[in-house]
Amino acid sequence: MNEQQLIKRATDIPGLDAMTGGGLPAAGGTLMLGRPAAGKTVLALQILAHATERGEGGVFVSFEESCAQILRDAASFRWGPSLAEAEDFELIDARPQLGAEVSGAFDLEGLLAAVGLCLERRRASWVVFDGVDHLLRRQRNPLDAIDQVQQLSDWCEARGVSLLLTGKLGDADTAPTHLEGVEFMLSTLIVVSTKLVGHRLSRRLRIAKYRGSAHVADEVAMIMDHDGVHLPHGHYAAQVAAGRIQASTERLSTGVARLDEVLGGGLYRGSTALISGLPGTAKTTLAASFAASATARGERVLYLSFDEDQEPVVRNLRSVGIDLRGPLDRGLLHFAAREAWSGLVEEHYWALHQALDRLRPQCLVIDPISALLKAPGVDSAFVSIERILDIAHLRGITTVLTSLGTRDDPQGEATLSHTSTLADTWLALDFNVRGGERNRSLSLVKSRGSPHSNQVRELLLSERGIDLADVYQYGTEVLMGTARMQKESEVHAERRRRVLARQQRQRELERRLSQAEAEAAQLRQELALEQQDSVQTEQFDRAHERDVLARRSTHAEHSDAPQGDETP
Repeated sequence: MNEQQLIKRATDIPGLDAMTGGGLPAAGGTLMLGRPAAGKTVLALQILAHATERGEGGVFVSFEESCAQILRDAASFRWGPSLAEAEDFELIDARPQLGAEVSGAFDLEGLLAAVGLCLERRRASWVVFDGVDHLLRRQRNPLDAIDQVQQLSDWCEARGVSLLLTGKLGDADTAPTHLEGVEFMLSTLIVVSTKLVGHRLSRRLRIAKYRGSAHVADEVAMIMDHDGVHLPHGHYAAQVAAGRIQASTERLSTGVARLDEVLGGGLYRGSTALISGLPGTAKTTLAASFAASATARGERVLYLSFDEDQEPVVRNLRSVGIDLRGPLDRGLLHFAAREAWSGLVEEHYWALHQALDRLRPQCLVIDPISALLKAPGVDSAFVSIERILDIAHLRGITTVLTSLGTRDDPQGEATLSHTSTLADTWLALDFNVRGGERNRSLSLVKSRGSPHSNQVRELLLSERGIDLADVYQYGTEVLMGTARMQKESEVHAERRRRVLARQQRQRELERRLSQAEAEAAQLRQELALEQQDSVQTEQFDRAHERDVLARRSTHAEHSDAPQGDETP
């Protein structure tokens, strides 16, 4: 290894490690600045919790909260109790005494001596100085405060310890006076911030600088839940970098035989299909049909619904012959219901990402994906949708999305979310209103890599399930519903009339043929009699001729004989 290469220590927060290219410096300081409630302390504690799980150990020095407060805050997260009980973790209450007066300058020698003993006792590789600005603001000379930070960083670098300092941002998102200049001195700077989006608090993280290391400088969403801090889009970047999209030629059934024919055999495994249309055009029904077909093959399906809870969906689909109760009971179908307004776009994305990690499904249904357009978020819904589909592609998950449209713009939300450009197959559903009837129609807008029909078809729903009617084109118009049935009846009657006329003509020809055959038989009989008579006549003539010849010959003989004994 190159001696000049920066050595890093993993934080075991996947998104952060991906953005930093492996973690934070293994020796020296990292400064993390942020506003109140941005998650600085939680992020630092979570890094130490992961460190103790790896056996690296850590020391947490607090300048703002008591040890009891720190442990109470940590206990609200999954890793909090194990951190508090870890043998290689130590918590130091370094808060200045209340009412203490500062006289002259001070240095960190005494504090560093105490921290050094803790590091040796716990064999720790990490040390966190939380709220160090609270201590340094007591330093009358800001330049001396910067020198103290430099001394602390050098002290940790000499011992091969990863140092994490947290401090507050000023009103203009700048470091306070007593930390001004520190961000230039240290090699690594992380900035966490907060912003109200749709009356909801959105946390963000940005790696402002990381000397000696490639890193992601984009500001990304930071999610906080029971498991702690997550950087979902940083985690996504790591997966995309490590993943490789495979193009399968296997076809999967949609559960509708005629639709499979329209699609050239079904959907490609690992592809994305979009079903868009107005409310009531059977988007959910088609998506559920695909899910039921997948579970019938023994595949796991994750069904994420932004419209309804599980039980109403199961009940409603039963009326069109789709049974989801069986797959749910067998554990092949996992149904998750969420409300778009209940969280930020980034939170919905992370919840889906965790579900994919936990369930490892072969198929995914999101109904409707356009609901994310209504969720607040700093990032656009398109960014999250694109990342969801990328992850599904990388994992070979076949995805079916539905998107809501309006009468003014039936494909509006599919276009706004850019899902229509990302999908491999796009099915557009609509209503065909004619003669006082409203009939559902289906057309295939695109299907990459597949020969497919461009005809608009009538979509039929019944208790037996879903079907597509034959294309019935009348002139330049495709007839549906009663108009199609009436025209089919007329065509059937006309076809029957032609059949009957053809049969009658055939019988007439057969009759005439039979008559002709009878006449031909009679003529053949007459011909035979005529031939027989001709033969008999010829035989008679020949016999008569022979008889005449015979008589002539006898007469001649009598004429030539002598007449008595006449003497000359």
